[in-house]
Amino acid sequence: MADGYTHVGRDDVERRERKGGGPASQDFAGATDCEHMTCRIWIFHPGDQMAYHRHHEQEELYHLISGGPQEMLIEGDVVEIADGDWIRVGKDTTRRIQNNSDRDGMWLIVGAPPGSGITDGIRINPETGEEIPRT
Repeated sequence: MADGYTHVGRDDVERRERKGGGPASQDFAGATDCEHMTCRIWIFHPGDQMAYHRHHEQEELYHLISGGPQEMLIEGDVVEIADGDWIRVGKDTTRRIQNNSDRDGMWLIVGAPPGSGITDGIRINPETGEEIPRT
């Protein structure tokens, strides 16, 4: 990591499509060598949704950049998010972004601390509230 700061352009960070489809993302925390947070821009196409989940360690800050209104399912409640809105979600709170609109939703999601990577997320069955084991 550079002393003091690291600078990258938006187009310098690869947009990665998820295996099997779903939202695409750009990892700005990785591109700038962040050590104590995660930071990604996600594109949710119409019909895309993330897994309903909570975290062991990480709270997250969500910002809808464009494509609103969009929806988040938080603790079983549908919350409508407008362009420019910010929402903080605590680590033990279940959540997911779900794009039920006819347009792409662009989200900035920042998480801290970074936790233990992908295994910091705990997938939850939205109908039963039970944890879904990782396979």
